[in-house]
Amino acid sequence: MRQRPSAVPWLFGRGDVMTRLRPSGLVTLALACVPWASAPYAATSTGDYLQIYANLTGEVVLDNARVVAQKFVIQPGQFTGRHPLKSDQLLVFIKGGLLTSRATGRTTLWKEGRVAWQSTTDRAEDGYTNSGTTPIEFISVTLKPVAATARSAGEPKYHYLNYPNIPGEDLLEDDRVIVQRFVVQPGQWEGVHAHHPDMLYIHVKGGQWAYRSKKEPETPYPEPAPDGLVGWEPTIPLSEGHESRNIGKTPIDLIWVTLKQ
Repeated sequence: MRQRPSAVPWLFGRGDVMTRLRPSGLVTLALACVPWASAPYAATSTGDYLQIYANLTGEVVLDNARVVAQKFVIQPGQFTGRHPLKSDQLLVFIKGGLLTSRATGRTTLWKEGRVAWQSTTDRAEDGYTNSGTTPIEFISVTLKPVAATARSAGEPKYHYLNYPNIPGEDLLEDDRVIVQRFVVQPGQWEGVHAHHPDMLYIHVKGGQWAYRSKKEPETPYPEPAPDGLVGWEPTIPLSEGHESRNIGKTPIDLIWVTLKQ
């Protein structure tokens, strides 16, 4: 992953194209690699994608032609309300806790970094109550309908992210998404890698990054990425030689989602 410095990065993450400042002070668009990267698509109307829980209102943290991502917080004792499935969704828990099903009465522990896939073919959920003592925070990524794109002969339909220095954990794969999880230890470089089309990232645990490439020396970011930060990743070829390093004192826990065409 690669980041570029930004004054207050999370204040700008409401749309597809986010303006950033390079160290030289020049304004740039469509940044490469996480965090605080911009999306290459024009924003589209989210419409019915927003109100996906009857009793919860989410904060939109990413919206482009492919996905809309929202952050939800369930307070202790709060009931989510019914959850009809209007489009395929991925849930990623940033702060876990205990959820009790209204339909079955069963209580389940959802840990930080756990993911769940919800398909439009599934039955609508009756809702859950936070039966713990602390707020539960999660990111919901709703996939938007998209037309198939033309590809060169022999080109694979999708790619896994490969950090040469860090083995990833495969969390989930189906016909719509690949979900991988990486933990970057303090001082660790990811290794030079590529980013293929249609990828987004979610920080379960954020931290302080620095980046470098063949054309740029190691450059630290002035501010850490916060927990729960979500962003869209532009395509980056392997020839660019980019990679990032955790220059903080605690591990960074990062989830990558690759959309299949």
